[in-house]
Amino acid sequence: MSIKVHVKLFSSFREIVGAKEEDLQLDDGATVQVLLEHYIAKFPQMGKFREHIILSVNKEYGAPTKVLKAGDEVSFLPPVSGG
Repeated sequence: MSIKVHVKLFSSFREIVGAKEEDLQLDDGATVQVLLEHYIAKFPQMGKFREHIILSVNKEYGAPTKVLKAGDEVSFLPPVSGG
């Protein structure tokens, strides 16, 4: 079986993917890490941000091991810096 999640992309991720949002089909039981690896494989330039990418699921922090469910909204948030 598969699930469909809604992905929102911000900042440089939007530029790399060429879209601000899209729907993605994943295998049932897929995790946040699986989704991230999918995007890095499809858009290798995202790999340079690997250590700094923050993902949220339904507007809450999305740990890499979090299992996604059908209808989840996953957002790629840009790295934050400041002083």
